[in-house]
Amino acid sequence: TAAEAAAEAAAAATAERLHGMSRDHGCAVLSANPYFEPLPVEEGRPVQEDSHADGKVERLYRSGRCEVLYATGTRKDVLPSGLQTVFFCNGDVKQTATSRRVVYYHAEAETTHVSEPDGTQLYHFPNGQVERHFADGLKEIVFADGSLKVILPSGEVHEQVGAAGPLGV
Repeated sequence: TAAEAAAEAAAAATAERLHGMSRDHGCAVLSANPYFEPLPVEEGRPVQEDSHADGKVERLYRSGRCEVLYATGTRKDVLPSGLQTVFFCNGDVKQTATSRRVVYYHAEAETTHVSEPDGTQLYHFPNGQVERHFADGLKEIVFADGSLKVILPSGEVHEQVGAAGPLGV
């Protein structure tokens, strides 16, 4: 019906407006953050576009990339390789690789959290501190000044002032 078509068009317009506000910030996060895999450059107009009554818009591009725009302003890109990147309206970005590696950027805290398939968790803070927490309980913390703290699973702490850490970041 005409009313349903109008509702779909209005929902799509809202999603597009919200999507545009978060797109620039999300792309800047990806290009500035070395933990994220880059996305391909915009490849022109979609070859297929479907709008749904709930405001969701799905676009398929010639490259095989699928873009989903949600009425909330969240955008998800899925590449043919399986790499999925979600840009949330609050500025957060989550990327999941086919290897099960997950990178999450918390915009408000300006902190990146990387979850590796083996259970290792990496945290990169805006002050330059980097922590790596291993599945066995070992923790390595490299501070911005290069100091290193290692916390063993037993709770024993080892510290080196001004040391270059083993994290390699």
